[in-house]
Amino acid sequence: MQHQLPFSTNELEHFDIEHTHGSLSKTKPPIYKQKDQLIIDKTHTVQLDHEIDEDVNSKFHFTFIMVAILSGNFGLGYSLPYLSMSFSTLFSQIELKGSETSEQGFFSAILSIGCLVGAIFTKFLLKYTTRNQSLMIADLCGFLSIFAVIPNREVILTFRFFYGVCIGIQTIIMPIYLKELCPQKYYDKFSVMSGFFVGGGLLFANIMGLGYMNSNLRGKDSHYWQIVFAIPAIVFLFRFITLSLIYKIDSPISLITKNKPEKAKQIIKFIYQPVCVEQAFQKSQQIVQYDEQHKEGIASLFNRKNRKTLAIGCVLMFVYTWCGLFAIFSYSSQFFASMSDGDVTLNTLFTLILGIVQFTPAFISSIVYRKWGKRKILLCGLFMMIICQVLIIGLSYTEALGAVILKFIVICFFSFLYALTIGPITWSMTPEINSSEGTYFCFVTLYGWQLLVLYIFPFMLSSLEMSGSFVVFAILTLSSILFFNYFVKETKGLNHVEIEKIYGKEEK
Repeated sequence: MQHQLPFSTNELEHFDIEHTHGSLSKTKPPIYKQKDQLIIDKTHTVQLDHEIDEDVNSKFHFTFIMVAILSGNFGLGYSLPYLSMSFSTLFSQIELKGSETSEQGFFSAILSIGCLVGAIFTKFLLKYTTRNQSLMIADLCGFLSIFAVIPNREVILTFRFFYGVCIGIQTIIMPIYLKELCPQKYYDKFSVMSGFFVGGGLLFANIMGLGYMNSNLRGKDSHYWQIVFAIPAIVFLFRFITLSLIYKIDSPISLITKNKPEKAKQIIKFIYQPVCVEQAFQKSQQIVQYDEQHKEGIASLFNRKNRKTLAIGCVLMFVYTWCGLFAIFSYSSQFFASMSDGDVTLNTLFTLILGIVQFTPAFISSIVYRKWGKRKILLCGLFMMIICQVLIIGLSYTEALGAVILKFIVICFFSFLYALTIGPITWSMTPEINSSEGTYFCFVTLYGWQLLVLYIFPFMLSSLEMSGSFVVFAILTLSSILFFNYFVKETKGLNHVEIEKIYGKEEK
């Protein structure tokens, strides 16, 4: 599942500097001749007069830092299927307090409860901590998840909750951190890497699931599930060591906000080539100044100006979760058990192949997005996904081997479409059309939708079976495509001012 840019402010990417130079022309950007003044280029991005092309001192060290920041997405991808594969072995070793179906829902949902708490808590963190300090708190929660290897129901639930808090915090912090630290020429390359890490975490979890094909690694005497559960803690420990102990890095913008300009400049000197240092430092100061003058409260999100784009963002989050793929990945073993007639080997291979299919769109998504606009990709993708959902419903009424194989092929194509269309569009369109506060609100609702589907889906699968579950998913997907067809506008090639205009949000 592609998770690219969950939370980046429009203000950081494109902003009007009327407080410095007056209003800007939408058709022909002004050019200022005085040194050190800001101008707006034709993409309406932050730029200094006579600006030079910014570059880094060491591409190796810079890449290592960026990889460390984004490595949390590996933990995000890993969190989706690893518990599902371990349910049988885990539940044979702990005392349950309900039916296996209800316990599966609760063990799965506790992660999203943690995500929701972490995302809400991030609003507080952003006021009092720098970006790296926030990630350190996330990494601490993520590292504590290693205690989930203790075979006790309450202990596992507690530290799985901490794992969720880590994901909730980092999902919001990572893209801000990346945006504020990365020179513009490298930003697109590294932001796309988010999808690689999420897909990589998902794929690695599925590879780890191959171990359950060995009967000696299943059952009451197995410790293999503890190895599977311990992997995320290693990822978060790696990020903490890299960013906080080895490089001691942080966001210059957050440091300036916290009245630490000298430390911010030291970070810039470490990353940027000497000739770029003053320019990068001045741009960071200007961004902080702009953010201070254009703060927007949560209450303003529900006024007439922001209501439409907020609704689009929230519906994107809803269909992203409730089209069916999130449920399949979160309960892959239980889902494929109904197709493989309980065959553990076939079940595991189904899950692994689906993980590989989910990972492949990361290699072609950037090409597709350069050629087609987001609206066209979104609508076409959802339409094709509805066709896949209908085919899955029809094929679920027979258990013939040919139908099972065909149904799995359809699910793989469904997953491919998801990772190519609704997945990345959810993470890119939401911040593109919403303010930072609006983006934050939308992503908090995401964790609410995930919590709901994680808790409800085991009951849907046991009562409605696969066919009935996908009837629900198809109805919801069809409803969303009707909504998007009416409300979503094409933004390909438009700058921020033009996007604001087509959504009726421009300043009067």
